[in-house]
Amino acid sequence: MFCMREIRNSAVVLCAVFGSLFLITGNANARTFTYSSYLSASSPANVGIQAFIDHVQKETDGKIKIELYGAGTLTTGKTTVTAIRDGLVDGGFAPSVYTPSIMPVNMVISNMLFFNEDEKITAAAVTDTILNDCPSCLEEFKNLNIHFLAPLVTSPYYMMCAKSFPNGFDPHGLRVRVPGEELGRWVKELGGAPISIANSETYQALQRNALDCAIGSKVWLHTLSWQEVIKTVVNMPTGGYQGGALLDLSESEWKGLDDGTKEIFRKASMYGLAAATYAYDDTAAVANAREKYKVKFIDAPEKILEKRKEFLRSEEANTVKKAKKQGVRNPEKIADAFKKNLQKWQALIGNKNLTQKEYAELLIKEIL
Repeated sequence: MFCMREIRNSAVVLCAVFGSLFLITGNANARTFTYSSYLSASSPANVGIQAFIDHVQKETDGKIKIELYGAGTLTTGKTTVTAIRDGLVDGGFAPSVYTPSIMPVNMVISNMLFFNEDEKITAAAVTDTILNDCPSCLEEFKNLNIHFLAPLVTSPYYMMCAKSFPNGFDPHGLRVRVPGEELGRWVKELGGAPISIANSETYQALQRNALDCAIGSKVWLHTLSWQEVIKTVVNMPTGGYQGGALLDLSESEWKGLDDGTKEIFRKASMYGLAAATYAYDDTAAVANAREKYKVKFIDAPEKILEKRKEFLRSEEANTVKKAKKQGVRNPEKIADAFKKNLQKWQALIGNKNLTQKEYAELLIKEIL
C-alpha cells in the first residue's frame, strides 16, 4: 500500500492510495489491483489491456478487480517500469524502448523490429520467445518486480508521405519522422533525413510541409487522422514496435496468488494479446484512406527492397553487438530463438484467416 502526499506550507493537501487493496465487504479474499497505461482508451494497447481485465474479472467471479488508469493518469511510458518496481502500481504497460538501459536483455527482441512483417505471427513469436526460450528475459523482468505475461506488438510500420511520386518512390532527401534510432538508421540508409518529434505533432508537421513523410502503422491513417494529409503509402514493411510488457503483474503481488488464479491470469493475457493484435488490423483504415481520401498505395522499387534485405542482416548484427556491450550474455541465442519462432508461427498461422478467439486459443495451446 502506498500513500502519496503533497505537502505545502506544512499542510497535507493530497493523499491517494495506490497498489493492491483488500476489499472488506463481500469476500475476504477479494482484491483490487491498479493498472496503468499512458495510452488512450481507443489505442490497440488499451483494447488488449481491457480484454485482459475483463477475462480475469469474469473468470474469478469478480473476486479480483483490476482498475485501469489510462491516458497517463498515473504513469508515463518512461515511468511505468519504475512505478511497478517501487510498488506504486500493481501492473501496467511497460514498453522496453522507453527504458532500454534497465531492460537490455529484452531490448534484443525489441531491436529486431525489422523482422516484423505480420503482427499476428510476430506477436506469437515474441511471446513464445520470452516465455519459453529466454529465461534471462524473464529474470530481467523479475528483477524489476514485474511478472511478465504478454508483450505488445504493433502492425508493421510503413513509410507514409504527404507527397506524390509520379515517377516511382524516391526516398532521397525526404524528411521523415521516425519512432526510434533503428528506423533513423534505415532512413539514412535510404538517403533521407530522420527527424524525431512526438507522434502528436506529426499531423501538423506533415500539413505544414515541415515533414515529407512519417513512419508508422497504417491504422494511424484513421486513428491519428493522417489520411487527411498523407498522399502516398509505400507498401514495404519498415519495422514496428515489439516487446516490453503490455500485460503483467508486480512480482510481489503475483506471489500472493494461488495456482488457479495464476492460470486465469496467464490465459487472460493471451486473450488480451489477441485483442491488442487484432485491434491493429488496418483493413478498414486502408480502404477508407484509399476510397474517401484518394491515398495511393505504391510498391517500392526493387533496388530498395534489396537494400532492405541487406539492412535486415546488418541490424541483427548491430543488435547483438550492442547487447554484448551492455553486458547481455549470449544475445545471439535470443535472436536465433526469435527467428526460429517466427518460422514456427509462420507455419502455424500462415495465411489462415483465424478469428480473434481462434488466435487466442492457439496461443494458449502452443505457448502456455
